[in-house]
Amino acid sequence: MLACLTLLCLGVGLGHLFHLYTEKNRDPEKCTAPVIVFYNNTQANLTLDFMYSLKKRTGVVSISGTYYVDNKMSGVIRRDVSYVWSENKDSTPFYIDGYQQKSRVTKHCPMRFIETVLPDFYVYPGKSISYTILTQGHRGFMFTIGKRARYFSVHIKRFWEPFMKRIS
Repeated sequence: MLACLTLLCLGVGLGHLFHLYTEKNRDPEKCTAPVIVFYNNTQANLTLDFMYSLKKRTGVVSISGTYYVDNKMSGVIRRDVSYVWSENKDSTPFYIDGYQQKSRVTKHCPMRFIETVLPDFYVYPGKSISYTILTQGHRGFMFTIGKRARYFSVHIKRFWEPFMKRIS
């Protein structure tokens, strides 16, 4: 009887540890949203990578992509925007700490174009944007402003990440 009870407790404990491990891998504290923006004769194909810390309520949005003028590639957009957030009842305002523009890219996008395709939050320090973030299970988040959905940010998990965590 004692052996059966011990095996049962051991099984429940191992099952709980396995559940915690899989939950941690489902929520890697990063998500990605592909965005295509059209403005007059220009187009921007962007990827927004949100990396965040739930405990610190801080994060970085990495914006990367290309922009086209008259269907010809004209340059590359690369920005890293650090932010902090606070949670209200219905919305999550993001406040920008500052931004850093990567300078290793050979052909940058002009600032006047960035201003037309991205909200001020992603362009200027000290700006804010207020999203309502709806969890879509373990798959990702829906970012909305009011009742209008802006984009779906999906949890991207590369196949090697669980192995790298075991090594480090």
